[in-house]
Amino acid sequence: MTAHTVKRTLSLFLAFLFLGTMIISALPSEAFTPPPLPGDEEEIAPPPPPVFGDSGEEELPKQPQPEIKPKPVPKPETKPAPKPQPKPKPKPKPKPKAEPKEPSYTVNELFSKGLNAYKGENGAAQSYTEALKWWGRAAAKGHSASLYNLGVMHKNGQGTAKDFKKARDYFLKAAQNRYAPAAEQLGHLYYGDSLGKPDYGEAARWYEQAAQKNRAFSQFRLGLIHYKGLGRPKDAMKAFYWFDESAKNGYIDAMVNLGVLYEKGDGAVFSREKAFQWYSKAAEKGSPLGMAYLGEVYYQGRGVPKDEKKGIRLLEQAAAKNLAYAQRLLYKIDSIKYMKYRNVK
Repeated sequence: MTAHTVKRTLSLFLAFLFLGTMIISALPSEAFTPPPLPGDEEEIAPPPPPVFGDSGEEELPKQPQPEIKPKPVPKPETKPAPKPQPKPKPKPKPKPKAEPKEPSYTVNELFSKGLNAYKGENGAAQSYTEALKWWGRAAAKGHSASLYNLGVMHKNGQGTAKDFKKARDYFLKAAQNRYAPAAEQLGHLYYGDSLGKPDYGEAARWYEQAAQKNRAFSQFRLGLIHYKGLGRPKDAMKAFYWFDESAKNGYIDAMVNLGVLYEKGDGAVFSREKAFQWYSKAAEKGSPLGMAYLGEVYYQGRGVPKDEKKGIRLLEQAAAKNLAYAQRLLYKIDSIKYMKYRNVK
């Protein structure tokens, strides 16, 4: 073999080796599936006036006349008729007794009374019906938190029948007051099928309003919407932005997804180091998926020194939390030791 051939063979080998190190192992799409949400109201008539009759006396009879013309007898004076007595004034109508007035409450007091009834605190008996009453009065004055709570109660069927449309209407009134939790709930209703077919465009609209107020889950959902192209064009960079915002606000699944995007170089600059950092943060906070992905990184030595024992230990921790992804990996690593996971799909 000539020196030229050896040199050429060596160059090809180095080129393939370089390309091999640049291959990104695609992580499963499960990383981008959100976990189940914990999240998973006679007057008495006066008597008639008495009837008074007329009174008077008759004239006296004339006396018999003697033969001698008597002097004319003067006519007796007639007594004047008595003046009629004045009619008595009718008795005044009795006024009905006024009912005691209910004390007036401020909107915050109405809200507090609803909260006490809802929770059965501060001497109030637990009663969803009473909570609906007090919050209904506060909501009539535009109190955002009361409107929101009424939406929750109609959504959950607490003290009333479940009614997702009524819940939506209450959330809508609160969201129009820029109340972020209500905007987030509207996002949930439209993202799911509670109101019929999902409306991802409308869900994104309300999630975005809530996300602007740092609602971490709304930011996470916006990331999914942009990454999957649900109701909006696919945009990995926007997905990365919202996952990053959500992770900064402490949402663990957003941390996992940032790790995935860094490791894929999708919407972000490829960086196994940053992927490792985000998987580690998620695992430290108890994320089964973070544990599984971190375990896989250690087991395969992706961007870190290979450590199969540490990798398997992390995978076992995730599998113990019933994460199917970790259980399948363990069975693949050792089908005898992890036989109990053989039927996991």
